[in-house]
Formats: sequence, structure tokens, C-alpha cells
Amino acid sequence: MRLSAFSAIFVALLFSFQSWANPPSGITEFTIHSASDSTELTDEARDNVMRFLASYVGKPFTPRRKKLIDKDVTKALQALGYYDHTLSLAFDSQTRRVNLELDPGDAWRWDQVEISLQGIDDEALRTRLLSGAIQVGEQARHDRYEATKAQIESLLLELGYFDFQWLRKQLSVDKAQQQVSATLVLSAGQRYRFGALRLSTQSKAIAFAQALSPFQPGEHYVAEKLSQYNLTLNETPYFQSVRVYPLLKARQSGEVPIRVELVDKPANSYEVGGGYSTDLGAKARFKWSKPWITQGGHSMTSDLNVSQRQQDISAAYTIPVSDPNSDVFRILGGYQLQDDLTEGVDTKTWNIQVQRQWLTSGNWVRTAFLKREHETSEQGGETLKTEMLIPGISYAKKQSQGGMLPYWGNERLISIELASDSVISSTSLLKVRWKNAWLRNLQQRHFFLTRLEAGAIVTDDISAVPFNMRFFAGGDQSVRGFAYQSVAPRDEEGNLLGGKYLATASGEYNYQFLPNWRVALFVDTGTATDDFKDKWAVGAGFGLRYLTPVGPIRLDHAWGLSKDSKSTRLSIVIGPEM
Repeated sequence: MRLSAFSAIFVALLFSFQSWANPPSGITEFTIHSASDSTELTDEARDNVMRFLASYVGKPFTPRRKKLIDKDVTKALQALGYYDHTLSLAFDSQTRRVNLELDPGDAWRWDQVEISLQGIDDEALRTRLLSGAIQVGEQARHDRYEATKAQIESLLLELGYFDFQWLRKQLSVDKAQQQVSATLVLSAGQRYRFGALRLSTQSKAIAFAQALSPFQPGEHYVAEKLSQYNLTLNETPYFQSVRVYPLLKARQSGEVPIRVELVDKPANSYEVGGGYSTDLGAKARFKWSKPWITQGGHSMTSDLNVSQRQQDISAAYTIPVSDPNSDVFRILGGYQLQDDLTEGVDTKTWNIQVQRQWLTSGNWVRTAFLKREHETSEQGGETLKTEMLIPGISYAKKQSQGGMLPYWGNERLISIELASDSVISSTSLLKVRWKNAWLRNLQQRHFFLTRLEAGAIVTDDISAVPFNMRFFAGGDQSVRGFAYQSVAPRDEEGNLLGGKYLATASGEYNYQFLPNWRVALFVDTGTATDDFKDKWAVGAGFGLRYLTPVGPIRLDHAWGLSKDSKSTRLSIVIGPEM
């Protein structure tokens, strides 16, 4: 008898343990069906309901949880203006699926909207504050109500209304009358002005930081000017980090002081890099910078670039005139060695240059320069030595959006160079060059890149012009499908001579099919010539783009389509298109 009782207790405990160890599984999914003769549920409303219910999947269906599900469906629908819905819930114990039969009813609309901006008398500002605000007759969505509040708050803070207060914020629903209304009443308070700058005392470049401020104490506060100031300071060669912000707790007498925290760059900084391009081969780079040499803000950089076909070293000493970002005097010098970079040609070039670079009112970078250059070139056993004194001027303008992965941009350049055989030059010439590039996109997925380039050299004898000043086409950045600088007039032995004139055009389409991948199709054409009687080189192909923080890695396979050249080339370039 005792054994039977013990066995019964053991079986009961075992059953209880199994039940505890393997509890019933929770809700597997929710399905939504429209009730018969009901208002059709929009995709947005369906998605919002499912978003609210996602947290219940895997949990047991209980009477209490049924009430919570009902409440969350109500919240999801009311957030979009559906205040008169009907809902029927059914739980299938076999599939553990919750079936919702739903009639959302008609979306309610704002019957009354009151937005009162006390203390804002400027009509233009009132228009900006109310731009995009909720309107009577618009669907009564809670997110639009919150967005209206956030827009007003954000703009007031951007314009220095730091003391604004909401006197009333109310969203009212009258279910009996089927009406919904919104009331927003605020007191703007005073508009603050810029106060004194409070700068880091340890920085060497305090005088420059003060001079570069785009605002003066007493001007109305505008947050955009702080952003502009922060960007301007970061663009100088002096600072490793910059932080500009208002000291709101120190505001008084209608002014808010501005804190400027500056950390200077190290006295010496070094950069090491590398890469690969089909034109130059594998390449390495070393850069040394001294951002602060004298109290006048002088700085210096030195670059060493080594690749399989080209090596060069250069240095630049920069003296700010009025603005270290947009008005500088610069002294440059360098030496370059090219080993068969242009087919069959070896060159050695050294130069020294003085230049003044400053920004025009139209934001063009204008550079006036005087360059002294010596070149020795060897081709087919013959040596050409040239000495040139070249004054010139260039205008360049670059606009882009997207940083190292631009999705929109314009790039323009025009330059003019002169030389006279009566003034320390081997020959007389006038050289003009023009470049333009456009980058546009459609829906951030389709990208269209167009490049045009043209140039001309006016001279009596092109063979007396230094090789690095003559025109050539072909290569990764010119007419793909042809070797670097292989498109140009040749002599009877087939040696490249270079041309007086240059014209190239390129069209490229990119399609982004994955977050970091694009496929490209392109066609290039161009010529370097003395008389435009030569046939234009045409190249076309396809490529892949892998997007990285330092710019896209561009892999292109191109074919030369000219009748006298069926060349094919695979090229790799790292860096942004613009």
C-alpha cells in the first residue's frame, strides 16, 4: 500500500517536472484580416499595428495579455488618426496564432488647430516657424503633431530664443463629437545676442581663431554661424580638434558667451600611406608636416611619393596673408623622376615656384604663380634639356556632397601659362587648359559622371616644349582602354611626341546594388593632336566600385575601340571620382 502511494506521488512529481520543463510555447505570430464591409486597412496602419505587437511573439496568450494587445492595437491606430476602430481577437491553440479581425474606421482629421507664438512679431520668422505645421483638415497623425512641436523648438533654439516656454500643449479628442484638435501656445521670450568669445588660452593660434570668427559680439545669435566657425577653424592647418558652443548657463543681459575649445596639432606630424593604380603601379607615400613655425602662423609640409614608374619629393612653405584658409602666399619646390611612365620616355624635372592663392567673391580658388623649371628627357637615345620661367594663373572651383563618397558635385578648372625665349626660357609658348566634371544621382542609387577636358599650346615648335607640358591622352583618368599617355602624335619611328591640342570626354553610369558595391558602365573618347586630323581614340567598358571610408576602390575593364587599336586594359584606382 505504501509502495503504491509512493509510486503515485512519484508519477505526479515527474509529470509536474515535465510540465515545468516544457511549458506551452508562446504566441507564434499575428495575422490581421479586414472585417466584412469595413474600411480598408492601409499598409502603413497594418505595419504600425504589427510593430506594436512584435514584442508579444513568444509569450503565452493569457486574458491579461489579451487586454494589453487590445490596448496596443488602439495606440497604434490612434497614432495615425484612427479613433473609431473595432477589433475582434481570436487565439488558435493549435497553431498558437492570434487572429485579428479589424475595421479601422475612417481616419479623423484635425477639426481645430491653434498655434500661438507669443513674442514673435517678425512675420518672416513666424512664416518659417509655421512652415510645414499641421493644418485643419489634415489627417490627425500624432507624429505630425510632435514634428510640429519639434520644428518650432529647434528653430527657436537655432535663433537664440533660449528662454522660450510652452504655455499649453494639448491634443484633444472628443469621441462623442468625433472631433480632434491641437493647441500649441508658447512664449518666445527674448532673443539672445552673441556675447564675448572665451577661447582656450593654451593655443598658439588664438589670434587667428579670433580673427576668423564670422560674428561679432552684439549680433543676433544664429546657430549656423557657430557651425560655420567650427568648420573654418577645422580647415586651418593649426588645430587637431575644435569645439565651439554657447555657454547657455552663463547667459545674461541678453547675451550668451561662446566657448571655443582648441587643441593644437603636434609640432611635427607624419603620415604614411600607399595604394595602387594601373598607370603608376604600386605606390607609397610619406608626408611630414609642421603646422606652426612662427608667430605669424607659417606652416610647412613635405611629401615623398614613390611608385614603380614615378618618384617625387616636394615641399611647401605657407605664409597666411589675411586668412590661413583662403588667402596665402606659398613657396614650393620639388624633384620628379619618371621611368617609362610615358611610353619610351624618361624624364627628370626639378622646379621651384612662388604663388599667391586666394578666394574670389564667387568662391573660386585663384592661384597666381611664377615657376622656374628644368627638365631633362630621354627618348630613343636622344636627350632634350629645357629651362623654363613660367608665370601663370589658374581658377579652380570644387563643390561636392558626400565627403569621400560624393553623390553630387561639380569640378571646374581653367589655367593659363606663359613663357618667352627672351626671358630665361628655352622656347616661347602660351598654354591654356580647361576641365569640367559633373556628378549627379537619382534616388541615391543611380550615379551619372561626366568629364570634359580641352587644352591648347600656342608655340612655333612643339618639339622644343618640355615633355611634361605637352598634351597626351589615355590612361585611368583619361581615355580608358589605352595605356597612360599613349594617345598623341608619333614620329616615323613610332616614338610619342605629344600634341599641341587636347580634347577628351567621358560618360559613366554607376548603379549601387548593395550598400558598399556599385557596378559601372562607361565610354571615353579623346585625342591629343597637332591639327585634329587624327582619329579620336574611343574606349568603353565596365567596372566595379567597392566603397570604403577613404573613397571607392575602382576596378575597370576597358577596350580600345579605335580601328587601329583593339587594346584591352584592366585598371585599379583608389580614391573619390571628384
